[in-house]
Amino acid sequence: MDSAKLQIGKVGSALGLASVGLTLYWTFTYSGPYRYLAELQLKWFGVYYRELTAIVVILGFLGIAMAIKLVFRGAERTVPGAPTRIATAPAVTNTPQETWVWHLRYAFLLVPFGLGGWTYYNGTHAGNLQQLDAVDFESGKLQTQLVYADVRGHISGAYMSRDHYLYIPMASEESKGGPVRLLVGVDENQMRNYLHKEADGTFTVRGVVDKGLEGDLKYAFEKNGITVAETCWVVHTGRDPSSDKTFGMVMIGVGIACAVWILGLESYRKKKRTAARPLPATA
Repeated sequence: MDSAKLQIGKVGSALGLASVGLTLYWTFTYSGPYRYLAELQLKWFGVYYRELTAIVVILGFLGIAMAIKLVFRGAERTVPGAPTRIATAPAVTNTPQETWVWHLRYAFLLVPFGLGGWTYYNGTHAGNLQQLDAVDFESGKLQTQLVYADVRGHISGAYMSRDHYLYIPMASEESKGGPVRLLVGVDENQMRNYLHKEADGTFTVRGVVDKGLEGDLKYAFEKNGITVAETCWVVHTGRDPSSDKTFGMVMIGVGIACAVWILGLESYRKKKRTAARPLPATA
């Protein structure tokens, strides 16, 4: 029975970790079930809620884990006719509720580790500074998902805002008025610092350029009559590979600190329960 419970506990832990890890990946890449739920919300309500969508995906995984636990409940039952085990002192074990709480705590450690690892990976793969024009993104010349560059092009007077962060279309002379394939992301209070106007009327911006645009932003542009291409890039001004790597390492450090704290708390709790455990009765 103990081995069966241990096996089920391992399955629960693995599913908990997988649920958070995959949800983080789908959230960062706007893909998988996360994207499906997000676009369903956009279709029904015209907006989607990022945190709630991620929680729903994780709860779906936990539902699968509970179903597996129910399927394997029979493994915990005593086999008829099996020898009766001699009673021993009660072991210090968690209740099912406590076990799932600890599984969730360990699983959510993947949030700082996942965010830190993803950001650090981006910092190491953005490459050296390049000099690019808007037409380079429109022509399909770039095959990478991430690039660090000075980008030059014409910017539009239209934009979308999310929490005081602006998304401004940028295009080449030939593509002005066509579907948006490149956006400049800039804090509205930093526009003078990051948007540099050239003599010919174009602008040059420097930052890490990501391939991909979240569904709510695409929906907002199209709702206002601005068509967004299937492949759209975003120049995140003021962002560079070194800052990505630094932020990534900080988040990984936060994850390690949280892991040490959780393990220490669990160890203290077990020692406290062991000290309070009643001794077995003797004949």
